[in-house]
Amino acid sequence: MANRVSYSEEIKATPEQVWAVLTNVTRMPEWAFTDGRYPYPVEGRYGSEQREGPGTLWVGVSADGQTATQKITLWEPPHKLTYELQQMENASLQMAQTNMFELEPSSAGTRVVWTVDWKLIGGWSLNAILIRLTGNGVFEEMIAGSLENLKKVVEGEARIREA
Repeated sequence: MANRVSYSEEIKATPEQVWAVLTNVTRMPEWAFTDGRYPYPVEGRYGSEQREGPGTLWVGVSADGQTATQKITLWEPPHKLTYELQQMENASLQMAQTNMFELEPSSAGTRVVWTVDWKLIGGWSLNAILIRLTGNGVFEEMIAGSLENLKKVVEGEARIREA
């Protein structure tokens, strides 16, 4: 059974401005939440020559040395993005995970909805039990903090363009 967590944020910028930051994996460390319990990326890179569209591979290296490869499965600029976790290296636990972003025009600019479906794969170690019990809270914290950071980055760039 998969778990689902969703959070939204209003950003004072166009969907195109949000999309430009959100879909550039090298910029992920700029807006990733770093104060939580979830490993956060310190490096984002492409896993192949392809830079956009379904099949694009994103590789994130976290502060604790884990490497996660994500594969884009849905790419509808500037409105919908979905990627799925392909593999995690140097991780004590394995997880199935799908991240979905929806960007909707709003009176403030853009409403961003981030939904994560996740499920642990494998055994019942103490860590696995703790994550099964607290995982939704960890993901909520990570999503909310990351979207707040994304808002700061995108709105800051939008103000610079307006000036």
